Amino acid sequence: MNVLDYTFEAYGQLLDAALDAGCTVLTVREFLQRKELPDRFVLLRHDVDRRPANAVRMAALESRRGVAATYYFRTGTFDSETARAMAERGHEIGYHYEDLARTDGDVEAAHRRFERNLERFGRSVPIETVCAHGSPLSPHRNTDLWEERSPAEYDLLGEAYRSIDVGPDAPGGLRYLSDTGRTWRTPGSGSEAIATTGDLVAAIESGAYPRVYLLAHPCRWADGPLELAGRIAWDLGAESAKLAVGRIRG
Repeated sequence: MNVLDYTFEAYGQLLDAALDAGCTVLTVREFLQRKELPDRFVLLRHDVDRRPANAVRMAALESRRGVAATYYFRTGTFDSETARAMAERGHEIGYHYEDLARTDGDVEAAHRRFERNLERFGRSVPIETVCAHGSPLSPHRNTDLWEERSPAEYDLLGEAYRSIDVGPDAPGGLRYLSDTGRTWRTPGSGSEAIATTGDLVAAIESGAYPRVYLLAHPCRWADGPLELAGRIAWDLGAESAKLAVGRIRG
């Protein structure tokens, strides 16, 4: 676990590196809508699992650089005024759903819950894409909601996992990188050499990764050492809990 890397200053440097390298920054909605993609781009996504105030700070960093990202809010982090303010600045707002986990695997109940929450979010801002929350303490994968149905039934463009092909062998060579575990190393991405944000900046600057699907969780990032220490302590506790649950399930 890389414990000293996730500051808002480092995130700003990452954005600057992408822009200086000539990368277009796309939201998930823009990616799915485009018939042709730029040669170099960063598909920028944020899952707002906790601390929505951090999402506001991250969005402000992006807005100051003239770029927009997709922010997926859970039901517990969604706020109408915050969502509208972010959307007015060009950011995409989406639903970070966990309905199958919340209904203990009952697919029909999960769809009813999904529809209610989607309608609630949609009263404040347009919702055109959604993204599953990992729900690590549940045995149910929220993406299984779409085994027999499609997001298109809800007039959605797509789902941030299922609708986007990633990996070295994906069309266009789109690489998926996530800050989960406080390292950018993501299994199956073909980017095992990238660990720190500095590594990622260097890779973008060198042109080694011209097309990147980047997931940054705002709750993992902080301003200074004291705030960062709190984030790290929480992450360590969360990772320990996930491991313990995994062992119990075998």
